[in-house]
Formats: sequence, structure tokens, C-alpha cells
Amino acid sequence: MTLSRRLIITVAASVGVAIVGVALAMGWLARDALIEQAENQARLVAGLIATEANRAELTADEIDRMVTRQMEAQALAIARHLDSAAHRDEDLDRLGAYFARVTADSSVDDIWLLDASGSPQVRAIGGLSQGDALDLASAGIDRRAVEPLIAGRRFSVAFQSIPPKGWEKPIRYVGVRAGNRQSVLVGTLAAETGGPGEIIGIHAALEALAGREGILSVWVVTDSLEPIGMATSGNDHGPMAGEVLSAADEKLATRVLSTGGAESHLEDEALHVAAPILDRGGVASGAAVIHMQRDHLDKLFGDHVKFGLIVAAAAFAIGSVIAAISARRIVQPVTALTTAAAEVDADTLSFIPEKLDPVAGRRDELGTLVRVFQNMVRQVQAREEYLESMVRARTRDLEASNAQLEAAKQRMESELMIAHALQGAILPKTLPENPTYSGHALMTPAREMGGDFYDFFTLDDGRLSVVMADVSGKGVPAAFFMAIARTVVRAAAARHDTPGPCLQEVNDAICEQNPQELFVTLFYGILNPDTGEFNYANAGHNPPYLVRRPGAVEALPMTGGMAVGVLPELPYDEDSVTLAPGDTMFLYTDGITEAMNVEQEEFTEARLEAVLAQGPDLPVDTVLTNVTGAVVDFVGEAEQSDDITCIVLRYEGSDGGDASA
Repeated sequence: MTLSRRLIITVAASVGVAIVGVALAMGWLARDALIEQAENQARLVAGLIATEANRAELTADEIDRMVTRQMEAQALAIARHLDSAAHRDEDLDRLGAYFARVTADSSVDDIWLLDASGSPQVRAIGGLSQGDALDLASAGIDRRAVEPLIAGRRFSVAFQSIPPKGWEKPIRYVGVRAGNRQSVLVGTLAAETGGPGEIIGIHAALEALAGREGILSVWVVTDSLEPIGMATSGNDHGPMAGEVLSAADEKLATRVLSTGGAESHLEDEALHVAAPILDRGGVASGAAVIHMQRDHLDKLFGDHVKFGLIVAAAAFAIGSVIAAISARRIVQPVTALTTAAAEVDADTLSFIPEKLDPVAGRRDELGTLVRVFQNMVRQVQAREEYLESMVRARTRDLEASNAQLEAAKQRMESELMIAHALQGAILPKTLPENPTYSGHALMTPAREMGGDFYDFFTLDDGRLSVVMADVSGKGVPAAFFMAIARTVVRAAAARHDTPGPCLQEVNDAICEQNPQELFVTLFYGILNPDTGEFNYANAGHNPPYLVRRPGAVEALPMTGGMAVGVLPELPYDEDSVTLAPGDTMFLYTDGITEAMNVEQEEFTEARLEAVLAQGPDLPVDTVLTNVTGAVVDFVGEAEQSDDITCIVLRYEGSDGGDASA
């Protein structure tokens, strides 16, 4: 896509997205405003219901006081009747008949006559007289409620019975004192109340709200979410059987009762709003849940979105035209600069910077960019011309230097080949001729010159000395150190009959003159050809293997000595082993056991022991060939990491034996 098209699309899309975003934001704000208005309306509805409920509650309280006073007047009238001279000594049957007429002809439902001790004497209820087996508790009357009246502490009392049977209705009683310390109780059925206010008050509020525009339904619930009033589409009624709040409305009412503020919830068919109904003490005793139409809300939001899309389309078209006009002025010099940069990349020296002068004459940022590009190209061209001349000169110098280096390399390789040959020449290939033993040795350095060395020589008394050593490091320094160590070992062996003192002298001599701080692990053994006794001392070297004639492979015990050249004046312990005719000694350096293949796996002592155990009767040359061949096969194409050195020594016996050599 070209830069011009990108500019047009970017500008037009940015303007369109911005306008669409503004339109959506305005629609969302309008929606929130409408929801807030609905919540305020729900608060007003809840306030109206609370006002009506409180008014009904006040009316009910006033009616209750009037009923109490009326009952108290009726009780006083009955008490005066009993105190009159005509009825003072009237028997209980006639009083029961009198009480029955009163309950039948008036609003009084129940009359009791109590004696001075509070025991019932006469009772009439619902026009019937009862005179036997009277008990206050059977009527749900707590004796403690009438105790102040019987004791004379109060002239009148008012209380309500608690029927012992759940299906009976409670009765409100008013009691007064009569003559002869008697008491009269007058009772009427208690008025039923419930909810946040009297039902008549809530219905009045619902009747006023049922016809308001936009309200689909109004529910009034108690603080326990029990519906006590409902209005829908202009019809007012209480909740019918099976009519319950939905789960969403119950959650909404629960939040309202706990927070004390209005809450709303938008669903597909309506906007559900709830507000608390507060009693006269300011406590939420119920909630009003209102379902309001959402058509107006959806229409307002849709109008804003449509208007935003129309404006966005217009802005997109205008922005596209402006972007197209601006893109031509911006893109043309950029295209010229891009073409010039491609020409410079193809051939810097052939490019002519002056061809960009028409664009460089502009006074804006693009003109500045082109002028900077022209100066940069001129500088690059000058540097390239200078560098090419310098490269030609350096090429001539390098050719001469390479010729000198090649000659020096050939001379060094020749000298290293000579040194390698000399190193191999100073090491014996075969053991001294003797019918009691035979052997062979091999050293393969990892570089042109190696740090491993071996040696065997005969002492003045005819015993055979065998040396196996590994110098730390590789290359020329290790080779020189090897030659020095070999010379020192031979000189010390001539002065000592046993291996331990010999290694001690070798260690002290090397520690005195060791500027490179190299060290060497060294194994030195002496074979007595007459007895087969093999005395040895080990200075930190790999222990040799002893292959017995039956085929058992065992490593010689270590003697605990430290490598030569580390610390002076160190003692070296000795040990000995007796060789039987046909036993084979295998001495080696760690270049065999630590040889690694391409997977960085080592050859290990276990593989070496397995090769040595293949044939104790094989000739010594064959044993040597088997070991080196196994190492080569294991390493494969991996580079040799260390010098490989080994000696095979076989004891034939003092009479020459019959073992194969």
C-alpha cells in the first residue's frame, strides 16, 4: 500500500472513529441520565408509599386509642352496674346472663368477672355465658397482665391475649376495678395490621401510581421480601396466590434494603428500579420495586448512535478529500527521496545529488530532509573514494604480509615436525630384550607435541624400571617439561633402589626449577625378573591394571602420593605386587579413559576393563591394538581431546614361560 493511501485512510478513519466515539459517549450519558431520572422517580414513589403508610399507621394508632377508651368506658359501665344497690348481691347465674346480653348486643366480644384473688367467677363470650371451670390461661390471658389491677396498683389495664391454639384470633382486653375488690375484663377481637404501614394506606398510594405514564408495574414488599401490594397497567390489587418477585427483583430489593439508596437494573423488557420505604424512625421497613418502560431509553440511545454514524460518514468523506490533497504534496517529495535512496544503495558513486535540487528548495521539513540527504550522499561518496584507495593500499600490504606469514607457518610446521620426531625418538618403542618379560608402548599426542611420556630402562642389578607420566597442559610447553621430567627421573632412578625415595628426589628437583608452575602425575615401578615382584610408587597418576592369566582385571592399589611439582619435600609411599607367569600389566594416561565422543560421553574405566578382559593370552601388540582401536571407534568423528599413551608389560616367568609374546 502506498504512503498516499495510508495517509488518506489514517486521517479519514481517525476522524470517523473520533466522531463515532463522541456519539456513543453522548448516547451512553443520555442513557445514564434517564436511569438516574428513573431512580429519582422510584425514590419519590417510595416516599409517597411511606407517607401513605405512615398516615395510615397514625390513623390506626388513633383508632386503637379510641377503641381502648370505648372498651374502658364499657368496662366502667359494667363495673358501676355491679356496684349498684340493685345488682350488688345478684347471683352469678344472673350476672352471666347479663354479660351474655352485653356481648350479644354490643361490640364487646368477651367479658370476665374476677374475684379479689383474681380467680374467674363469670365469663360471657359471643352471647354465651360460662360459669364453670373457668381458666384465664385457657383463653391465652397472662395472669401477670392483670396482677396490677388485682393488687390495686392500677385502676385499669390494657393487654392482648396470646391464644394457645394457632388458629384462634387474639383478643384485646381492657380491665377496670369494681366494688368488693372485684375486676371486670372487657375484650374485643384485635385489629390485624402488617407490612410497613396499614394495607389501606399502601393501596391508596398504589391507586395514585397505577395510572402514571411509563410505569408498567409497582410492587411493595416488606423487609423480608414478602409482597403486600401491587399495581399493574392501571389496576390496583394486593399480591395474589402464586405472584412472587423475580430473582433479579429480589436481589435488587435486597441491595436497596441493605444500602438504603435507590438501585436499578436494565433488562430486555423493562428498566427495574427499587427504592427503600422508610418508616417514621428513618429505618427501611420495606421496598418499592418499579418496572418502567425502556422504549424511550432505547430510542434516545439509537438516535444518538444514528446521528453519530451520519456525522462520521460525512467527516470520513471530507477527511478523505483533504487527506488526498495533502498526500500529493507530502508523498511526491518522499517518493523522489525514496527513488534517490534506492539509486544510492545500488551504486553510490554514480548518483548525482543535484538531481534532488527541486525538492531541496522546499522550506518545510521535507526540504530540510532532502538537503541533509544530499550532504550525506556527498560525504559518503567522498569516504568511499578514500576507503577504496585505502583498501587498495592495504590489500597490497596484506598480500605481502600473508606471504611472510605463509613462509613463517611452513617454517614453524617444519620445526614442529622435527620436534615431534625428536620427541618420539627419545621414547623407547620396545622393552629391553629379556626372556622373562615382553611389552610394547604407544603415544599419540593431541597436538604436534604432547605432554605424556613413558620410559623403561634396566637398572644396574638387572631389574626393569617402568615410568608412565602425564604433564599438565599440552603442546610445546608440556613437551619441554616432559623432557626435563624424564631426564630427572632417569638420574634419580640411578641413585635409588626403590621407587619411593626416587619420586621424592624427582619432586624436590622439579619444584626447585618450575617457573611455569607445571606439574606431572607419575607412576614409577620396578620389576624383578627373577621373582616377578613389582615394587611401585604412584604420584597422583591413574593406577595401572593387572590382568591375571585367567582373565581377571584389577587395578593396582593407590599409594597416596601427590603429583610431582606441586609441593617440595613430600614423602611417597610404596607398594608391591607379585606377578605370576603370563600376568599382564597395562599402564596408561587419562587420555584413554577420558576420551569423549560427539555426545560428550567419556570412554571410562569400565570400557577399558572390558577390552582388557577379552584375552589375557593375546600377544602384547594385539592387546595394545585392541585398546587403541576401541578408543578410536568410541570417539568417532570427535576431535582428540588429550594425549593417548599406554604401555603393555607381560611377565613371562624366570624361565621364560610359555606365554605368547
